[in-house]
Amino acid sequence: MRVKLTLLVFAYLIVSGLLLATAFKSTGPITTPKTDRIAAFQMERFAG
Repeated sequence: MRVKLTLLVFAYLIVSGLLLATAFKSTGPITTPKTDRIAAFQMERFAG
């Protein structure tokens, strides 16, 4: 019973850590300029 509980706690910590890491990465200011640059590049290239 004690082994199951410790494994459950470790799994919970790993999953919550991964969720926090992805949440902090997606809201950073690094992702928005990249998407804007790609969109601007495509508009310039395919505009004619």
